[in-house]
Amino acid sequence: MAAGCWTCKDRKVRCDLRQPSYVWAVFRRKLFKPPGPLVYSLSLINRDESMLLDYYMQTDTQIPGADPPRPLMQMILQMALADSTLSSKAVLQGVLALSSLRLSGNSAAFAHKTKAISALAQSLSLDKTRELTSKTVVASMLLYLYETTHPSLTGPSWAIYLCGVKKIAKSSRTEKTTSRCMEYGPFFNWLHYHEIMGHFSLIWWAPPDPPPICFVDAASLLGLPIIEETSALRQPDTSSDTVLLSQNDEGPVCSLEILDIISLLFHSISPDMEHSIASKKRQRLLEAENTLRKHLLEYPSTKSTTEYRPRLNTSTLLHTIAALIFLNRAALDYSGEEAAHEVLVKRGLDILKTVGVSYTPWPIFIIACEAHRDSARLFILDVMARIEEHTGSRRLTLLRHLIEAAWNYQDLNQGRGSDYRAMLHAIVRTAPYMPFFA
Repeated sequence: MAAGCWTCKDRKVRCDLRQPSYVWAVFRRKLFKPPGPLVYSLSLINRDESMLLDYYMQTDTQIPGADPPRPLMQMILQMALADSTLSSKAVLQGVLALSSLRLSGNSAAFAHKTKAISALAQSLSLDKTRELTSKTVVASMLLYLYETTHPSLTGPSWAIYLCGVKKIAKSSRTEKTTSRCMEYGPFFNWLHYHEIMGHFSLIWWAPPDPPPICFVDAASLLGLPIIEETSALRQPDTSSDTVLLSQNDEGPVCSLEILDIISLLFHSISPDMEHSIASKKRQRLLEAENTLRKHLLEYPSTKSTTEYRPRLNTSTLLHTIAALIFLNRAALDYSGEEAAHEVLVKRGLDILKTVGVSYTPWPIFIIACEAHRDSARLFILDVMARIEEHTGSRRLTLLRHLIEAAWNYQDLNQGRGSDYRAMLHAIVRTAPYMPFFA
């Protein structure tokens, strides 16, 4: 017989490397590779759908917040292909919608998105079980990612789906049917990052009369302490090399310790915050500043644009710099003209030039707002153009609008001095709908 991969032998046919059957065989082999026993029903999908799933698994957008972490993606595929229930169908169609969106655009993906919404709506009316809750939470997150990848022009649909995740999680806790995925660390960390960035959007865009569920954290839904109520920030593991973060300290986008600090900042700093900060709050913010500066000292300066760094470490460094810039400007009375501040901004721009950097909207936004020279601004625009070309989506169109609004604000107020929080609130409010930064 002709040579082939031989994963097709159970169908008693030869493997034709030029035909779709070979793609199907390769997909089967990838699905069933270790670790752990995985339960899939491949009879639920056809060849076109299998190719969409394979494409999604292989796609690397370089925007980690836009995708579930790879270990979590395996669990999502298990849910999607476990059976033919409505909840499984909602997950499956959500994954297919995302894959089709990136491969062929919104027109091709819209049918999958509609099916996912329909299946999810019907699932929510069923009696809640642990498995059903897990799948509805994941399906809502996939629809949320769709809206952040291809934003609706009519309004912030992403916020509706993110709040939907919180509502499902809240009801599952009330009914003692805690979602299996919510107990899974990578999923919780992934969701936590998105809701922290969603909180930034909520506070600085300030929609009228937002529902109370928008201000609820996933941590509180699970009975865990909310970060601004804890007495101490997460401490790093001093027994390990802090430059190469330990597995336990890794989040989906940046280290969990830095994410804790960012959450603290977002809950402590707002547009209507009094100029004179209470001593207790200021002390906590100074402790956060000290921790951020220690992290920066642990990372060697970027000396070459061709220097390779592990992607998570680079993303953590970028978030650390952005968090320190935001803290200094919004709460610690930095004017933005200090030499130390300019060095910090330059370091952030240098990191965006490195190989393998993860492009996440919030750090880019914060750093870009501090770019005063034309050369730095042109570089930022070039970075965003490359991201959009790579992802094939309009994901950063609104972000570019906000950054250019910040530059216009600075140019119009040059020499007059301006309040950073007032500026930030004004430019975020120029968005036609609540922007996202995850």
